[in-house]
Amino acid sequence: MKLKNTFWVFMTLYVVACSDDNNPIEEVEEPTAASFQVIGEDANAVYQYDYDGATTSGEVFNLTEELGVLPSYLTLRQVDDFVSFYSFSQGAFSLAQKNLNTGAIAAFPDFYANGPGRSVVWGINTLSNVFFGYFIPSSDRTLAIQDVSLGDLSSQDLTIDFNVNLLFQPILFENKVYITYLDNQGNYKLTLYDTVTKTLGTIVNFNDTPISILIEDSGDLAVIKNGVNATLEIYDADTLAFISASNLSFNTGFSPGPIEGAVLSDNKLFYALPFVQPALFAAGPAIFDLDTQENFVVDFVGIADQLEKETGLTITLTNQVFSSTQNMFFVGYAISDGLGGGGVMQISTAGTLVDNVILPFIPTDFIKD
Repeated sequence: MKLKNTFWVFMTLYVVACSDDNNPIEEVEEPTAASFQVIGEDANAVYQYDYDGATTSGEVFNLTEELGVLPSYLTLRQVDDFVSFYSFSQGAFSLAQKNLNTGAIAAFPDFYANGPGRSVVWGINTLSNVFFGYFIPSSDRTLAIQDVSLGDLSSQDLTIDFNVNLLFQPILFENKVYITYLDNQGNYKLTLYDTVTKTLGTIVNFNDTPISILIEDSGDLAVIKNGVNATLEIYDADTLAFISASNLSFNTGFSPGPIEGAVLSDNKLFYALPFVQPALFAAGPAIFDLDTQENFVVDFVGIADQLEKETGLTITLTNQVFSSTQNMFFVGYAISDGLGGGGVMQISTAGTLVDNVILPFIPTDFIKD
């Protein structure tokens, strides 16, 4: 998710505590630089950067020249090899898409006019349809979803729930949109929209427990019930039927909705741990082992401090993700010199800095591989 203060971005930071156990997870062999793709920007343009870990070299693409997308775009979404940039101007949404594998592009200028009957919170899309989560302006705060075909711009609306307070960001996975929200009674709820059958799933009510979600490597939906006695629950991705639960022996502080950049794989949660504030950085890489209930927290402050000393730069974090394919944490940052540059740190699961790539722009979104 692009780190901008847009009308459909909701972020909450909780005070969080972590385990004192900092025993790293053992790696079979010495890690080497990994390949990655990242989207970023400077004051004038949006860029794509493809980095080859084998050659430690990269290539920059100017997406403003290719797609016409400006740094003021609202957000971007990824479906397989495609990225979609959403923009809003003079009451209408526009969409620009690129296949990062083939380079093919497509544009849908002003394809959707936002009228007074809908207060749009977010949009997410497949290659053929866009799905808008929105409120119907009324006293009962009705939450609904609109399914818009990019082919003929036909659409259909479905009501999700009534008396809704907040709508969080969605997840799109295998033709299903997973939706989390908070109602006016303080209940956190989860449901899904099937983009093939055009139907809504059951609504799961977690009462007053804030929930965060991500897709497990098996394809099921993982729900973290946040708090002092946090748990991780697994639900069937098609039916939202409960499967299993595990304890999380640390005080979770994830924002409601998707856990951006996190991966649940091999019974381990790879994530960005929010630091107790005030702190130099908002969060840093961590790994929680569900089997041992141990939480390994990377000494990110030490890594960043050493990097700043070696380069003479002062950095501000922009984004963190874990790649299970590359077995690497990627941490994007901006350089605080006023010139609009940044970089990407690669940190291994043992907590070592493997590589650092300086960029002529600020990275904002890593492409999932």
